Amino acid sequence: MKERIITATCLLAIVLPLIFLGGYWFVGLGLIATVIAVWEMVNLSDNSNKTFTLMKCLIMTFTVRIVFIPDTMWALRGIVAYILLIFLIEVFLGNLKKGNMKLYAVTIFYIGLSFRALLEVRNHSLTLFILLVATVILTDSAAYFTGRFFGKNKLAPKISPNKTIEGAVGGWLIGGGFAFVFGLMNNLFTETWILIVLAISLPILSQIGDLIASGLKRKYGVKDYGKIFPGHGGVMDRVDSQMLAGILMYVIILMGGVL
Repeated sequence: MKERIITATCLLAIVLPLIFLGGYWFVGLGLIATVIAVWEMVNLSDNSNKTFTLMKCLIMTFTVRIVFIPDTMWALRGIVAYILLIFLIEVFLGNLKKGNMKLYAVTIFYIGLSFRALLEVRNHSLTLFILLVATVILTDSAAYFTGRFFGKNKLAPKISPNKTIEGAVGGWLIGGGFAFVFGLMNNLFTETWILIVLAISLPILSQIGDLIASGLKRKYGVKDYGKIFPGHGGVMDRVDSQMLAGILMYVIILMGGVL
């Protein structure tokens, strides 16, 4: 516990100023986080030969380009093009395992789209980014404590044995309630119904994102994605709950639902 608290304090001391500064400071943070997250994902599968090392470097390059391409439509086209390229490489290099190629495709799509979304949300508005991050943190914390004191029924025992339905509901209520009140007080959205949809959906997507990350770790038999943060794991262990929630927020921005 002491190790987790020290690591969390150091992380906050470094990350929070960069979030508030925004601009190139936050872009630099995003670039570092993207590179590490991609490396963690592609190394879930234990393959260290030269062919796989080359593939991992290609995946990292592809994903970074998707996150930082200025035009959104070109970024979406890039996702499709790079995934197709991955499968073409599989055809020509028969020594690559299909399971690993699927992991690489998921990495490009999931990290590329979600990290770009997080970057765009912060670029649009610091207040909007605070809403996103705070809702996810409150959802996760409320789910933990509600589950600890009231949890009886397992939510997804094969994926994450400690999570309960009661905890999930508690996290959804607290996180959703905060999102609605915060969004209303700061007048962030063009229509009230958009805020209502967001308040309902953000905590749910946050929990689904966490389950997806847990499912991948269980599939590949690892406890954490990385060891860069003592007591906390890797970058993916820290942002997994933000990823789907960030995509939803970005979609609302693209639809013109945010002031």
